[in-house]
Parts: sequence; C-alpha cells; structure tokens
Amino acid sequence: MLLGNDEFLKALPELFAATKEVGSMSLTTKRYDYQRRAEGAKAKRKLVSDEDEAMRLLVDKLSLDETEYATLVRAVTEKRKISTLVAPIDLDEFLARYHGILVNGIDSIKKKERLRKKKATIKRQAALKARAKLAKQQKQQATGTTTASSK
Repeated sequence: MLLGNDEFLKALPELFAATKEVGSMSLTTKRYDYQRRAEGAKAKRKLVSDEDEAMRLLVDKLSLDETEYATLVRAVTEKRKISTLVAPIDLDEFLARYHGILVNGIDSIKKKERLRKKKATIKRQAALKARAKLAKQQKQQATGTTTASSK
C-alpha cells in the first residue's frame, strides 16, 4: 500500500511493535525509476490503469530532472506491506526521521539475539553436564574394576 511520507513514518512503529515478539520485518530502500516499471507493465498489460497513471504523475511531480530520482522505501511483514515514495528534495528530512524510528525499533532485534545466546548457553550447560556424568561413570567403572581385581 503506497502511503504518504508522514503516514509511512507513523505506521512504521506499529509494524515494529507487531513483530516484536513473533515474526520478521524487512525494510528496503531503493531508487525508483518509473520509466522502467511502466515499460515492463505496458508490455505485459498493454493498458495503463488509473493507478499507474496516478503513480506516473506523482513521480513526474517528485522528480526534479533526469539525474534525480524518487526513492522507494518499503516495509514488509508477514501480514502487511507498506511503501512510500520520497522526493529528492525531502530525502534528507525523511531519512533523519526514518533513522530515529529505526533506532527505537531496533530493540526488538536485540531481544532475539539475547534469546539465541540464552539457547546457546543452555546447550553448552547440557553438554558440560553430559561430559561430567560420563566422566563420573568412567571413574566408577575404573574403581569398580580395580576393586574386583584386588579381591
């Protein structure tokens, strides 16, 4: 779903919150070149829909000249997909706000890393216990054979 820049930045923390406990989130940022997209779409459909025409007008409005392109920013979860087109003029301001939201949302990633470390620690402790038990059994067998041979 294509949103405005402000709407996208307001919806992003909601996506972070939704994937905090379970799920994953993918963020992508890339240059948006409407010409290539339109050529591929026309070859497939041969018709330009109202949505494509609106998108073309938006990109034309956002692009200042041939060397500057709009930036497409996309956030995807298992259940929801949002995106926005950022004008070259607004890119610095948008990225500053986007960075602030990302820093606040990163805490959900850290918790998953801690969980992995905790699981690794549990596995390590189980392996140490198994080795200690095996060493104890070998020691008992060694003392048991010594006692039996001395009688």
